[in-house]
Amino acid sequence: MSFVGDALAWLSAFAIHTLQTTGYAGLLLLMAAESMVFPVPSEAVMPFAGVLVHDGTFSWAGAILASSAGSALGSYLSYLLGQHGLLPLVRRYGKYVLVHDHHITKAQEFFARRGAVAVFLCRFIPGVRHVSSIPAGAARMPLAPFLLASIAGATLWNCVLLYAGYAFAGNDGAVAALKGNLDLVGVGLLLLLVLYVVYEVVKAKRAKAAAPKL
Repeated sequence: MSFVGDALAWLSAFAIHTLQTTGYAGLLLLMAAESMVFPVPSEAVMPFAGVLVHDGTFSWAGAILASSAGSALGSYLSYLLGQHGLLPLVRRYGKYVLVHDHHITKAQEFFARRGAVAVFLCRFIPGVRHVSSIPAGAARMPLAPFLLASIAGATLWNCVLLYAGYAFAGNDGAVAALKGNLDLVGVGLLLLLVLYVVYEVVKAKRAKAAAPKL
């Protein structure tokens, strides 16, 4: 198994142990970490929460509320990182928690044209979702629309993974296959978002060129 595969296996085992021993509080903290610069992918957390829903340990409402609250908390803390000028620090040391400079650059590009839309869509893109809140804070995006977009995107994504774990409880192979398909959806959303940003940039340049010069 590769280093990445070993790391994901360890994270999955850690997530299962945390959820089983700490319940909703553990789910909240794991999803808060997932929304920050820590390498805790939601794909290694939420399906197992779905298994616990299937087993009756978690309720649907409790799992959704805890995961959404965690995502909101992590997003807000990342927003504060950007707001208080800590982006260079994340760029310098983020590689030690698997957050690389190109992840931050992509998040900044997405956010450049349409903040709330970018914040929402970045929640579905692997790698980018961990740092998508930092450019919003650095750009001083109004907090209310930022939180609304973050919570909406995170809750939708969390519910998809939660249902996947519930529906395929006991069938790890099916969950892994579904996770791969969800990653393809994320890549597709990334492509659509890039095309949208390119369209907006081209439109702005054409509008500027067509504007009468004084």
